[in-house]
Amino acid sequence: MAQTLDIERLDESEVPAMLALSAEAGWNQTEDDWRIFLQQGRVFACRGETGGRPVATAAILPYGNFAWISMVLVTASWRQKGLGTHLLRHCIAELQTLGCVPYLDATPAGENVYLPLGFQPVFGITRWQGQGAMQDSGKAAAAVPVDLAACLKLDAASFGFAREPLLRSFTARKPELAMLKDGGFVVARSGRLATQIGPLAAPDETVALDLLRHALDRVGGPVFLDVPDRWTMLGDELRARGFTVQRGFRRMALGTSVSNGDPGRSFVLAGPEFG
Repeated sequence: MAQTLDIERLDESEVPAMLALSAEAGWNQTEDDWRIFLQQGRVFACRGETGGRPVATAAILPYGNFAWISMVLVTASWRQKGLGTHLLRHCIAELQTLGCVPYLDATPAGENVYLPLGFQPVFGITRWQGQGAMQDSGKAAAAVPVDLAACLKLDAASFGFAREPLLRSFTARKPELAMLKDGGFVVARSGRLATQIGPLAAPDETVALDLLRHALDRVGGPVFLDVPDRWTMLGDELRARGFTVQRGFRRMALGTSVSNGDPGRSFVLAGPEFG
């Protein structure tokens, strides 16, 4: 059935429908997050009927010579019909036309879909969830704007591309959580369900731990963050604060197991939708 449905590119008029799909799935995205895809990438969709609401989406976000595929969503009544794979193949074709290597962060169930398409595992990721400590509300209220240019330079070194629209959007939403220190930085963003901390880049895990503590001590309420499995000090800190594992992800790339950027400097990720 999926092959009979046309794929079209969405625009900002469809943001409420996109948000409805991600909310139905229990995901954390906001309208601001969807607009990043619309403004910096492309969002594709299938409709169940001509002129109807989108019943499935997928997005691409190019970063120079590589790109992220994400927001592969299918409403409940249209699942198990091949729509997700139909849109995924379209995204791959679009990125190959652009000369970008496709990357994505897959759930365990998704990994079984992506492997036959030629995606290879790169590294494992754990999503942690818990509550912020909010120990320093006074400093949070007096926060000064972070040096975005410095953050972009560090982000380019760790991720492989300076994501200015991404970091600008994040720091505008949670300016009190942004920090530069000892050759590292951390930012965060407000989400639909929780504050999402990340990206966090640093020269080593000790600096990363200091930056993580800064963010956790200055945020209140539910918190999500995605940490590569290799960073055990960060995992120990989160566990000591009462955080629990929500789910795992696997970073994957089409036709290669080589990571984007420098994984030795990337300690908390921006999220599976952004890389």
